[in-house]
Amino acid sequence: MNRRAVRELEINPYIAFTDVAFTLVLVLVMVVVTVTLYGRIGWEDIKYKQAQASVRTAVIDAYARSDRPFVNNGRNDPPGAQRWVFAQANLFRKGTATLTPSGRSALLRFAGVVQSRQELWRRLRIEGHTLPTRSGQQDEWLLSAQRAEQVAILLQGAGHVPSYRMAIAGRAGQSPSFPAQPRNPANERVEILIEYAQKVQ
Repeated sequence: MNRRAVRELEINPYIAFTDVAFTLVLVLVMVVVTVTLYGRIGWEDIKYKQAQASVRTAVIDAYARSDRPFVNNGRNDPPGAQRWVFAQANLFRKGTATLTPSGRSALLRFAGVVQSRQELWRRLRIEGHTLPTRSGQQDEWLLSAQRAEQVAILLQGAGHVPSYRMAIAGRAGQSPSFPAQPRNPANERVEILIEYAQKVQ
């Protein structure tokens, strides 16, 4: 191969153009995919946070500091969810599923917040929790489920929250807030999980 042929191979514009064009197409595809995914994830995250902030502000305004429920940020709940914790001592008569007058009042204030913002959320999941039992004792599944049920009945009736947007669960003492302190009264509680994702239209 002579020197002239070598020079022609080195400066062949068609090969260089094809390489550049192919690289540009790949880069553009990656940019479009990245922007699309980031836009969706980012927008959903923003929407959830706005909804959560709206409910949080309304709850703070509706309660005195001493009897206000609080958000449990330590749980592995799905994105777009917010878990509100109500202490048992403020809700039920000891050892029963009978709501106290102050418990009814506290729950109805919460119902007013969520009922007036139904467009922001999909479902309420109500969980009853009792104290962990000692070795050899049976867990209080029934009591925890009955407490969750009584909360749902109140929210549906006097609170006007649609029943088809609520679910209940009795967790007994299986998920204590303070595992190292099984007799801590704070383990006995009701939690209401607001699911903001995929809301009902």
